[in-house]
Amino acid sequence: MRKFTFSLLFFLLIFAVLVVFPFDIFLRNMNSLHKEKVRGLLNSKDSIQILILGNSHANYGVDPVQFDIYAYNLANLNQSLYFDKRLTLRHIDSLSNLRYVFINVDHHSLHTSSQGLWDIWSYYGNGINYKERIYLLEDLSPFLFGFKPKISLSLLRTSISNHLRYKNEKILDFKVENGINLRDSLINGFITFEGTNDKLFSESHYINRADYFSKLISSSDENQEIKNDLEDFIIILLSRGIQPILFSVPNYSEYRKFISRDDLFKYNADLSVISKKYDIEFWDHSDDPLFVRSDFYDCDHLNKTGAAKFSRILNLRLVEIEND
Repeated sequence: MRKFTFSLLFFLLIFAVLVVFPFDIFLRNMNSLHKEKVRGLLNSKDSIQILILGNSHANYGVDPVQFDIYAYNLANLNQSLYFDKRLTLRHIDSLSNLRYVFINVDHHSLHTSSQGLWDIWSYYGNGINYKERIYLLEDLSPFLFGFKPKISLSLLRTSISNHLRYKNEKILDFKVENGINLRDSLINGFITFEGTNDKLFSESHYINRADYFSKLISSSDENQEIKNDLEDFIIILLSRGIQPILFSVPNYSEYRKFISRDDLFKYNADLSVISKKYDIEFWDHSDDPLFVRSDFYDCDHLNKTGAAKFSRILNLRLVEIEND
């Protein structure tokens, strides 16, 4: 038994030295979209007048360059209102010229505060703990307890593949989704899809996408908690003389046919109440007929063309407010 225990400990030591430790070093030094966005935010902190928050819809759908005044996109993949608020408040004292905060709110945003697997990405990239959770094991080994071995191996494989494929070319050094051009650049926190992925425009895909959000909403008991947290965020912004603007990003019209009418009714009712209570704007473009298939990468994410188009609309609405 003693010999077996010794052999097991020796094997674990070799495994840690040859696999776990090198992977942990790689993961701790790995760049990410979260890190890049915060780095860019701090580099331009004295210029930012508009801060754009939200999940992937805003991340890919709002192009800051299209605004007349300096805007920065701090939205991120799967980023919930919980993280929007805490990420903003972490850096708000540095944003001396901030005037507007655009808060992306989708029909499912008021029903979930966790980002799932992305909670740990936000912790490693932004230092934001989800509900004050202590990430003791995740700090000990990102490979074993943070990103987990399967994702860690995928990240390493992608890194090696990109290095071999692009060699000495300048490309993005952080993980992005398929559809993003690695030769592109992150500008004012923004990068998005190119073109339209025809494979993602089918009735079955629309149904699966709509069902995913419907189940998320029906299984949630966080609605009131999230609304309270959002209202607190709005109060803090207003107390600092910063104007919050609630908005939604366009969805493809054929996809919207499969979204629950009850969910949409509740969403609009909740946002209308909050908008009126604090006398703030709510710009709902989720069903905007101006956006056609060629403006989308998939059924609920705009591409580069659509993002520029949508952002010009947002800018014009903001100009109208400024001129009132």
